Amino acid sequence: MIVSHRHKLIFIKTLKTAGTSIEMAIANECGPADVVTPIFPAVQGHEPRNWRGWFAPWKEVHSATDLRKNLRECWQRKRMYNHIPARFARARMPKDIWDSYLKVAVDRNPWDKTLSHYHMFRNADWHRHYDPELTLDGYIDKGVYCHNAPFYCDVEGNVIVDRVLRYDQLDQELPALFKELDIPYSGLPQAKAGIRKDRRSYHDVFDGKQAQFIQNAFALEIRLHGWEY
Repeated sequence: MIVSHRHKLIFIKTLKTAGTSIEMAIANECGPADVVTPIFPAVQGHEPRNWRGWFAPWKEVHSATDLRKNLRECWQRKRMYNHIPARFARARMPKDIWDSYLKVAVDRNPWDKTLSHYHMFRNADWHRHYDPELTLDGYIDKGVYCHNAPFYCDVEGNVIVDRVLRYDQLDQELPALFKELDIPYSGLPQAKAGIRKDRRSYHDVFDGKQAQFIQNAFALEIRLHGWEY
């Protein structure tokens, strides 16, 4: 997650959308007063800064889970962090910054990102769900999916960022964004390349039942962005 005062940009990091690579590209152009959160696993050359601090833990509380989370993170002075949802970031920064800065996230076709997420579980030995023997049906049964709407929506499912870029159109949309913000762009670093060994399309992997399950599980994101199988 990044708050760039230099470029008046708030980047909300989502799952399986080249978030780490984008974050690294932006961080290279951030100033000393900007907020740059740590990346996990750590990436050489990435320098987190200004992410710790106190905040009002009662803001953006809609459940007992929210309150426990906020109290724990406030005690840890974990004001901002890698995958912080936009609604919590909004509550933890000055209103004029949130309202006036460009707020950007990225999302991806749910069938494509689900397959990528599954391969991360199988191949990323640093991940807490790492299981090299995990089957696709086993992944689905586990129930841990890469829902991104909670990162850029409020609790009612309303988008609260200014733009949600499409992962499948990043080659066009990201250079245009960087140009708009006067950030140099020479392509993205390959932060987590090599995790996915099987490069087959999701069309060649999912059966009809699996595809329908994913469609049901990601109904909100499909409605928001019009994704199609």
